[in-house]
Amino acid sequence: MDTDVPGSPGPELKEYTALLRRRWRLVGAGVLGGVALALAGVFAVPSTYTSSAAVQVLPTGMAEFTGERSGRVAGDVNLDTEAQVLRSEEISSVAATLVTEATGTTVNADAMREHVDVTVPSNSNVLEIHYTAHSPEVARAGAAAYSDAYLEQRRQRVDDLIGGHLKALRGERERLEGELGELVSVTGASDPRAEALRQEISGVGAGIGPLSALRETVEPGRIITPAGLPERASSPNPPLWVAGGAALGLLAGLLAAVVRDRLDPRLHDTEEIERIGGLPVLLDLSPGSPRRGGRTPGLLGEDDRGGQRVQSLVHLIRAGGGDAPVTAPEEEGPRAGRVLMVAATTPGRAGAAAAVNLAAALARTGSETLLVCADPRSDTVGELLGLPEGPGLAEALVDGENPAELEVRPQAAPRLRVLRHGRPGVAAPVQDTGMTDLIGLLRESADHVVVAVPPPSERADVHAVAGSADLMLPVVELDRTPRADLTGLLAAADRFGLDVPGVVVLPRQPLPGPLPPSTPASAVPASDEHVTAAGTARTEETPAESDTPAETVEDPKAVEDPKAVEDRESVEDPEDSENPEAPEAPEDDEIVTVPADSATGTRH
Repeated sequence: MDTDVPGSPGPELKEYTALLRRRWRLVGAGVLGGVALALAGVFAVPSTYTSSAAVQVLPTGMAEFTGERSGRVAGDVNLDTEAQVLRSEEISSVAATLVTEATGTTVNADAMREHVDVTVPSNSNVLEIHYTAHSPEVARAGAAAYSDAYLEQRRQRVDDLIGGHLKALRGERERLEGELGELVSVTGASDPRAEALRQEISGVGAGIGPLSALRETVEPGRIITPAGLPERASSPNPPLWVAGGAALGLLAGLLAAVVRDRLDPRLHDTEEIERIGGLPVLLDLSPGSPRRGGRTPGLLGEDDRGGQRVQSLVHLIRAGGGDAPVTAPEEEGPRAGRVLMVAATTPGRAGAAAAVNLAAALARTGSETLLVCADPRSDTVGELLGLPEGPGLAEALVDGENPAELEVRPQAAPRLRVLRHGRPGVAAPVQDTGMTDLIGLLRESADHVVVAVPPPSERADVHAVAGSADLMLPVVELDRTPRADLTGLLAAADRFGLDVPGVVVLPRQPLPGPLPPSTPASAVPASDEHVTAAGTARTEETPAESDTPAETVEDPKAVEDPKAVEDRESVEDPEDSENPEAPEAPEDDEIVTVPADSATGTRH
């Protein structure tokens, strides 16, 4: 088996976009689910309110004692330390008392610390205090209590530092003055030591004056933004929650879509088909399908865009695309046409629709083309070509009738010859050895023999025809063909040494019904020796007579061959022919005539 285009090693970006197009419902359900959960949370979660206050922390002039110069920002105040001080147990206890007095609601320091948050804007000496509570009033009271408690504690701390320093200086001055008095009383005022003590006392006094002035004028900080009453709840925030829910739902939907697609065994797009099968898509009739599962394609004409795609493929086939020879060996006859097997991968109309369009396109090129319907579901061929059910492949294999006399030319494609599957109730034994002989005979009468076979998952006809075919075109039905069925079909072609130039892709078709009931050739009671289509003698079993009159196809340009009448009479039960009381055929038997240029049968 040739693989003209090697498959890519893994999925590409366009395959992921195709995945989104396929699974958009799952992704959309994830987004809607996330939004619904977010909305439910908005209504279920209790509302909370946040009030903010801003406090500017000012230098105290006591940096050498307070450590304010070690801050993380340029300035005289360490705001990291002040933020921790604000959330300390000491200030939280004072704030809890203030909140209790303001709101009448008893709160403790630990609860206050859980609801307060302090931030420091960059390059500033401001502390932003945010307090959260279940009511706007409590939130405002909490933010105001923390800002007031912090400033009061800072003011008290600075006052205590200055007071302690003043007390030490005054004590030192009193001590020095006492020593000076004792020295003067003993040695006199002219003693040089007395002068030194006077200088020390003067220096100590010089330090007391500024500290006393600083104590009266120091401002440790001020509230630049008082706590306000929140107008709306800070949490839950409906726009934020809905956006977050949609984002989480989108993520969940994407993950579900990827998992669902990986677990899905079916083929969904041409890129995946080429990657899995390692073959190019020679014909893609999936674009432009009107709806999912629609009965498309129909019989495409030369003026259709899809018809031109089919024509491009048949030109490749006529040019000898693939490794199979265009002509068979000379001993097979003067004409040895190419046998093209169109193998479906799913039950239904996909394989037959592809085979009909390929055969019709080959016939339009002027090639003598014969379409052989080996698929028991022959209703698609009749639907597209306007052919009623009638004798065909089953009669040629079971009764040994001449296939040339069973061929019809539909009006929808007058250059095409069609060998239908057969009358209802009769199964064509495609897996019998006579099928090989029949294909050999049909080669001699056509340039191209297109054989439509059912999928291997339903019947083994593909394997029976593969030994006689030159080319195989698998037909993949998007969103329905399993990956394993395509690879299994290609593996079977490889075992038979059958050339597979590429794949035909169709959109998803309607679900097929059950196989039509049929009677296999081995179940027919009567038997007689007949000549097969290939001209070899073999014993065939005669189909049992049916209560329903059989339909025959006759050519209006020629009278029925007496030899065919004689052969048909020879297979009748001798006892019935000798019995004068045997019932005669009804006079109102329907005869369906499909002329060479007519697509619909006329009933007489």
